[in-house]
Amino acid sequence: MCFKDEERLLREELSATGGVLRLAPSFVARTLYPGMGRLGLKDYYAGPSRGWLCERWLGSSVEAVNPVKVENEGLSFISFTQKRAKLPLRDAFKILPGELLGDKYAAEHSGRFGVLTKVLDIGTPIPWHVHAREEDAKKYWNMNGKDEAYYFLETVERGPFPYSHIAVHPHVGEDDLIPLLKRWNDDRVLDLSPAYRLNIGEGFYVFAGVPHAPGTALTLEIQEESDVYNILQAVCGGRRMSRDDMLRGLPDEEAVAKLIDWRRSRDPFFYKKYHVVPKEIEESGFEGKGVERWVFPPDRTRKFCGKETRVFPGETVETVEKNAYLIFVWKGEGRIGNVMVQGQNPGLDELFVSADAATQPHKIVNTGKEDLVVYKIFGPDVYKTSIVHDDP
Repeated sequence: MCFKDEERLLREELSATGGVLRLAPSFVARTLYPGMGRLGLKDYYAGPSRGWLCERWLGSSVEAVNPVKVENEGLSFISFTQKRAKLPLRDAFKILPGELLGDKYAAEHSGRFGVLTKVLDIGTPIPWHVHAREEDAKKYWNMNGKDEAYYFLETVERGPFPYSHIAVHPHVGEDDLIPLLKRWNDDRVLDLSPAYRLNIGEGFYVFAGVPHAPGTALTLEIQEESDVYNILQAVCGGRRMSRDDMLRGLPDEEAVAKLIDWRRSRDPFFYKKYHVVPKEIEESGFEGKGVERWVFPPDRTRKFCGKETRVFPGETVETVEKNAYLIFVWKGEGRIGNVMVQGQNPGLDELFVSADAATQPHKIVNTGKEDLVVYKIFGPDVYKTSIVHDDP
């Protein structure tokens, strides 16, 4: 299709759906850790060369980087109502940036939504690693830094290791880490880092520069659109990691150690500051029809934020947001605007609500017999706050 055809198709879809785009599910395979089958797929093993389909990427404009290249892996595509067409969400942002993202937001964020959301279904922990801060990511890889946050979804199975090693003990420094990186033959770096229990219905905010090793609880993860990382753990799950994944082009282990934000990572009050517990939004106006909570509160998670909207059976709520947002339906069934949704059903559980629709009153309807549970994900700067929970 040419640009004009794509624009016409996109406008027709937005008109038909009231400004709400349905997105096709996007699953990503990984070889470093197995999946556990909690993403709604019957067959989640992609073969020995690709590994397990253990990540689902939501509202994604980012392609996955894997040893085996699969075209468009990780990208989200629009599911059109009446026509069979293939259009990535990232292209839709280029075609109609104002309608989808809002004129001001699109101009300030280079026509991008600005966040990547994932559901992690991992059967072993991810190796302890660090995402570079903005200045280092630009300097070494010409990329953005990557803050990220986690919320642990309600499931029966939290996996064999529902703990995450995050940050370091207050007494740990470069002199403790560098010898272990140079030796590069075991997982003793985990001795440098406290492990935190992953409680369902809670989460963490992890600044760029803070080492972490996500555990096996089913995790809704939100992060900046970037792919910078340095592996710090030589052996994970019985497998030897590549030294190249530790250096990632840097000259030596000393340079890798300097990627770490030692001030935040050594903070003795790390858990208190960066452990996130949902906050009910009293001004939602749902009045007994449902409840809304910040699960990624803007005064804690800074560069992005997210809500859990819970609508009771048979009820309808009206909502207005400050800008466009991604929707992931976790449980129940109903409608967002005039688009049908159903949790636990890939293909019916993911939407993008355009800025034009989001900033006007629109309804969320529960047509089922259980609570309709919806997660709304917002990009950077949508809900700014002057309150910052990060004392020096």
